[in-house]
Amino acid sequence: MSNDELTRLAGTLRQDLIQFISKTGGHLASNLGIVEITLALHKVFDSPKDKLVWDVGHQVYIHKMVTGRKDRFNTLRQYKGLSGFVTPLESEHDSFLAGHSSTSISLAVGMAIARDHQRASNKVVAIIGDGGLTGGMALEAINHLGHIQRDVIIVLNDNEMSISENLGGFAQYMKRIKETWFYKDIKQKLDLIEDELDDVYVEPAIRGLILAVKKEAKSRIETPGIVFEKLGINYCGPVDGHDVAAVVDAFEKVKDRRGPQLVHVITQKGKGYAPAEADSIKYHGVAAFHPEKIEPSIAVAPAQPKPKTYSQVFSEALIEIAGKNSDLVAITPATAEGSGLVQFAKVFPERFFDVAICEQHAVTMAAGMAKSGLLPVVSIYSTFLQRAIDQVIHDVGILNLPVIFGIDRGGLVEDGETHQGVFDIGQMRSIPNMRVYSPQDAKELRNLLYTLASERSGPAAVRFPRDKAKGAEQTSPFELINLNQWDILRQGNGPVLLAFGSMVDICLQAVPELVAQGLDPIIVNARSCKPLDKVMLNRFLFGSGKVITLEEGYLSGGFGSAVLEHCAAARFEQPGRRQAEVACIGIGDHFVEHGSRNTLLEINGLSPARVADFVVRFAKSI
Repeated sequence: MSNDELTRLAGTLRQDLIQFISKTGGHLASNLGIVEITLALHKVFDSPKDKLVWDVGHQVYIHKMVTGRKDRFNTLRQYKGLSGFVTPLESEHDSFLAGHSSTSISLAVGMAIARDHQRASNKVVAIIGDGGLTGGMALEAINHLGHIQRDVIIVLNDNEMSISENLGGFAQYMKRIKETWFYKDIKQKLDLIEDELDDVYVEPAIRGLILAVKKEAKSRIETPGIVFEKLGINYCGPVDGHDVAAVVDAFEKVKDRRGPQLVHVITQKGKGYAPAEADSIKYHGVAAFHPEKIEPSIAVAPAQPKPKTYSQVFSEALIEIAGKNSDLVAITPATAEGSGLVQFAKVFPERFFDVAICEQHAVTMAAGMAKSGLLPVVSIYSTFLQRAIDQVIHDVGILNLPVIFGIDRGGLVEDGETHQGVFDIGQMRSIPNMRVYSPQDAKELRNLLYTLASERSGPAAVRFPRDKAKGAEQTSPFELINLNQWDILRQGNGPVLLAFGSMVDICLQAVPELVAQGLDPIIVNARSCKPLDKVMLNRFLFGSGKVITLEEGYLSGGFGSAVLEHCAAARFEQPGRRQAEVACIGIGDHFVEHGSRNTLLEINGLSPARVADFVVRFAKSI
């Protein structure tokens, strides 16, 4: 296609994209911003022979459309439909899996080394955003690539955004590069003057003065890409990322150059859709919406308030606690919007720290704060916490420091394998000194945070789901609670259901069906996975016929495993004493794909109906 045809195609695909996402939901602003870059990549490079390695992966919707998947876009992020991220399980044009940020350059380096070892001739292109570039892994890869000098092309999509606005020294440097676009023009004029000096006689003193001015100008005006050049990465740009011809030309220039190349492309997140251009944070990830319905300017009836999420309850509780405790500080790795901490930042700007996409730094910085007398609260998505487990062990756990981890998105989410928050229970439970909690509702979340902040007696994790907060309609005063004691919510004759966190509500919803099947279950809010309430657990272990644990996480190493470990120890301590039969409900040994949370709960046996069915079969088994 000609560049003019590509430009017209870009406009068509933008409109298609808006229509598709308005029906399915998904990542909108980031995909609107990368249309021209995607088309230029597929014009200049030969996928799948040439490897296009995407970072994060949620900006690949146009890539999916032009690689044979447009007719399936109505299934985006639905169970058994198109993934919202890039995955080679879906297409040969997806060279690798991508859900978390800052991985593409490392992957590209690995693929380039393999290509050279196999004496192949394909190109390797890493596409990464300026947000992803703030992640330490990306900088490690650049450092290594500059050393080994392999043929890798890095496309830097610079829109000054990740989920929230990019922060940090590197982000500021990227802004300064864009502020020096005029450098090229000045350099060209100075070179022209120098060339013309060769054709005319000029007094040596005047010639020396002109050359001195040129040298001074070059030293005072920051050269675009100088940091990359110093690291051994050849820099090209900045390029207007919404000018197809310019992007194609830039890619053509670097395509066959030897050594690592970086093409710096400037884009606007949300390009082509006015609401998304005006508020790219709001339109980063959206539910289904009406694409023509922009904010009304006429008076309308006030909308009913949306139910609060656990993230909002968490943030509001932190603000209240921070008002009482001047040592409390909040930390987040580039997820201020999603975790609800934007309001905290407005109320306590000097006590809020967004460290960009740097989970490891967030945790170790929190350790330094705690060692120095502060009370840090690290608000982090479960799936992103995985990247900082070493720091939790090495820098927080060993010294038993009072760091509170607010683990958001704990449990099943719609975004698929890379984003499921199902590892944190087992990971955090395995760390000595760490305590692991999950509230049954909004009130308990508030009281857990308040009690932990009041005690300041070591590291603790509080996990909660990406869901509407039960009981958030009324905000009750804080109460100190017994962190290590479980609550019996429903008395009965058995079986005993020990529910951790979100599974409490699931069990309560299952009660009518259980009663209809002739059972009289005991429902326990087992708010603490570590430590266990051993007094209550022993009461049921040695006094009931059937005990069932329930958790929205992996069975391997999770809450059920903790209970079974206790059972084994109790059998050793009290040999010969009869124990109850114990069964565990949770997620099995498989990765969980994408789909709505209710769908995923159902297929993983965690919905009220599936739980009731399991309990009936287990309770009536001999």
